[in-house]
Amino acid sequence: MNESPLLSREWNDLVFENRNKQYGAYVLRKETGKRYRRVGMIFLGVFLVLAVIAGVLGYFIYKKVQEISTEINEEVKHLEPVKTRNGFERKNISVGRRAVKVATTPGGRNTAPIIVDRRTVTAPIGIDGPDDSKQIDRSELVDQDIHHNADQPDLPVEGPQLTATEVVEEMPQFPGGYKAMVKFLDDNIVYSGAAQRLQLDGTCEVAFVVQPDGSITDIELTKKTQPMLDRAVITGIKRMPKWKPGKHKGKVSPVRVTIPITFVLFKDKG
Repeated sequence: MNESPLLSREWNDLVFENRNKQYGAYVLRKETGKRYRRVGMIFLGVFLVLAVIAGVLGYFIYKKVQEISTEINEEVKHLEPVKTRNGFERKNISVGRRAVKVATTPGGRNTAPIIVDRRTVTAPIGIDGPDDSKQIDRSELVDQDIHHNADQPDLPVEGPQLTATEVVEEMPQFPGGYKAMVKFLDDNIVYSGAAQRLQLDGTCEVAFVVQPDGSITDIELTKKTQPMLDRAVITGIKRMPKWKPGKHKGKVSPVRVTIPITFVLFKDKG
């Protein structure tokens, strides 16, 4: 690197020509280049020393990490399964995904309930049910008012009106019989999870009329329980297919049928 002309000896001599060269300014300007070179060498030396120290320190850390890694790998290779003692067995534990905990009311269980209590039947249903029609005086069940609106002669003459009754010679029959009806109720009356969490149970009675064409009409609850369960019963009954109609005195007749339905909430013991 060439020195600046302003720091050269010739320039110094020219500036201080015919002047007192013993004055301090001449000496300072004369040695300026040496001072700059000395400072530059010091900085370069410090930089090189720091670079060497950093390199040595980095190499030392690298070697130390390699040694620790080698030791760990050797230890892992020599690991052996824990031996079980006599009388004990080792079980593998599977790790699954965590699910959010659902807050439920105490006592609720997500178990399958029995919707229909098959042991309680208050009315004969189908040919499989008991026939106690001979024990009741049918004359009390006959509609005596066979001429409705008799006080209005301008109306057309009406014939006898069919009245739904609960006792006839031949009761209506669900397609497939009593067992098929119970299965249908189990499948179509839904015991909802919300009702189970609220611990709703109980027995209700639903009545409806089987028309001469087998259709179901006039559905009503003669004995109610919880509103949520009552709605489930009404919804299930509305899904019923057509029945085989009942007969009274050899003629197809509308028949009123009543069915008890029990919702049971199973609770774990202990």
